[in-house]
Amino acid sequence: AFFYSFWFVPEYGFWKGIGYSLFHSVSAFCNAGIDLVGESSFAPFVTNPLINFTTMGLIFLSGLGFPVWWEVLERTRKNFVRGFTLHTKLVLTTTVILLFGGALLILALDWNNASSLGSLKPAQKAMAAFFQSVTTRTAGFETIPQANFSDGSAMVSMILMFIGGSPMGTAGGVKTTTVAILLVVVASYI
Repeated sequence: AFFYSFWFVPEYGFWKGIGYSLFHSVSAFCNAGIDLVGESSFAPFVTNPLINFTTMGLIFLSGLGFPVWWEVLERTRKNFVRGFTLHTKLVLTTTVILLFGGALLILALDWNNASSLGSLKPAQKAMAAFFQSVTTRTAGFETIPQANFSDGSAMVSMILMFIGGSPMGTAGGVKTTTVAILLVVVASYI
């Protein structure tokens, strides 16, 4: 809410801006994807780093799950970052692979698509692709309308939506650990 307020308060005035900041921070953290901006969701903010990174941060943190938070905080407090449990390792590894892999695929598939990323500058394309990769994991915000993406990017988005977040987080989906375990079992069997 603090970071959102730097944009919403000057735009909407103090009280309405504070209300918008609080509402959007809760909506992003809870992976609700509900916004008060208008029919175009966060499309007006496609080039706004403050709104993009604040939203991505909230979605990312809430999607990790509270047990991962508790473990990372406990290890950090003790200045000991080695020895994470298998659960935390799976969650962090799978989340990073999904976020970066999804963003890179969307970026590659829609780089020249004029109705999605094509009209943006290279850094803005990267930010929009990362936003899409983060938000499709169950949050539902959009800076680029889903209908404008290529078929390949739409498929990447559907896979990310299906997987979702991690156990005991606020995101839905079949969960990152389930997918990671299934992939490890298949690889082991092969």
